[in-house]
Amino acid sequence: MNERDFLKLAAVLAGGSTKAEWRTSVSRAYYAAFHVARRLLEDLGFTVPRADRAHTYLSFRLQNCGNLLVGEAGADLHALRQYRNQADYDLHLNVSRSVAAAQVLVAEEIIQKLDAARTEPTRTQITDAMRIYERTVLGVVTWQKP
Repeated sequence: MNERDFLKLAAVLAGGSTKAEWRTSVSRAYYAAFHVARRLLEDLGFTVPRADRAHTYLSFRLQNCGNLLVGEAGADLHALRQYRNQADYDLHLNVSRSVAAAQVLVAEEIIQKLDAARTEPTRTQITDAMRIYERTVLGVVTWQKP
């Protein structure tokens, strides 16, 4: 399955007419961006943990990669996860059609920024910066030469 299929579904659901569609749209938008981020880091040689820890792992590394746009993508991914959590778990909070549509746009922007990070020299720069971040700040190394 292609993670971008989640984004297509999110866009369709954002145009729906029910709260369930709008909430599901936010969730699918997040997971589209999440899986694009996961694939990028894995392609760069990082071992992304499974389950819950993967969310923070991705956003922290992206935010500390030394590249402004990719760092913004990491911050946006973190914020989008908060919207996703509200949409999935906080049923008393309102998630409108406009909120869903806005979060689909955020996911699209995250994906565009991460796609751009695949090209040189950005690819090497962010890999090196994330490796340094892991070693010096986190004290853990999850990078292995791809």
